[in-house]
Amino acid sequence: CNDDLTCNPPRITHLGFTHGSTSSTLTCVSTGSPATTVTWMRDGQPLTIDGSTYFLTHTVNYRRNTTYENVLTINAAVSNIYRHTYTCTVVNALGSDSEILTATPPPTVSISPPDGPPTAGESFSLTCSVRLGDGGSLTEDLIVHWEAPVDINIDNDIQVITTDSTGTRTSVLHFTLLRTSHGGQYTCKATTTTGTDMATEIITVQIPPPTLSVSRDPDASVTLRHGDPLTLTCYIQLDPNPAVDSNVVVTGKLEGKEGSNSTTVMETAGEYTILLYIPSLRAAFSDVYTCTATVEPGSGVMYVQSSESSHSLNITVELLVNIRVSYTPPPEFIAGPNEYRAA
Repeated sequence: CNDDLTCNPPRITHLGFTHGSTSSTLTCVSTGSPATTVTWMRDGQPLTIDGSTYFLTHTVNYRRNTTYENVLTINAAVSNIYRHTYTCTVVNALGSDSEILTATPPPTVSISPPDGPPTAGESFSLTCSVRLGDGGSLTEDLIVHWEAPVDINIDNDIQVITTDSTGTRTSVLHFTLLRTSHGGQYTCKATTTTGTDMATEIITVQIPPPTLSVSRDPDASVTLRHGDPLTLTCYIQLDPNPAVDSNVVVTGKLEGKEGSNSTTVMETAGEYTILLYIPSLRAAFSDVYTCTATVEPGSGVMYVQSSESSHSLNITVELLVNIRVSYTPPPEFIAGPNEYRAA
């Protein structure tokens, strides 16, 4: 009996299984006074504790020598650990108690990667699949949760949708409106009493491509001729979607033939333009002029991918041909009896 002469029959308070990389353990915690003895069975058959494949650790302490922890360690080299029942039996002079546990493998976690960088402003989902090996069934002690980058609140910004099927739990992280600030590393973690597994996916969010247009001055109703001036303007319009909530930088180029190009992007009240001025056209300037613009993440912005657009305009310069016409009058003839001559 214990220190205050109180005697109690044995009672198992916890029986658990933990998977490890080098060994697995079954822990049987019991109470009782006088002291209990512990025996183990596998699939109803006594288990031989050989000190190699199976060995025990027995601890008596906690409170007034009435709580006991008996740990059965199974060498990881032992095959077919899972899907067997293990029975812990504790006995003292006042009785006995038994608990049965089926050893289940730890969860296996995987994340389905996206086909490519998702675009800000669209909906997007990350799918995490949690499986229990050896045909294991889902249990109440399976906990699946997501870890997001700092400053991203999964409860407020993103929905988590969980579904169960035979042996698999699927957790979907759904972004109703994906923002550039949502880029970063996401981890899906699954935990059971037997162990923990996790998978990580890095999401890079693409900036929506800009909308471009190119105009000319004089406009298309005017025929361009040799020596005429020409101004081309490329208008760059960024996607107004509020999902682009990171700093961006706009670069671009308007170019054509004969080395004519401009890379100066001007901004006025959020509108971006590129001007290309040609003071005197020649026929050789006839070409397709192309404006290309790139929207890039600003300095220090991570997990955001740039986007690019282009737009072209055909320019034709008519060739001026100066034609000089000369006229030589025919000779004047004077008739004679047998001759003629030029005047």
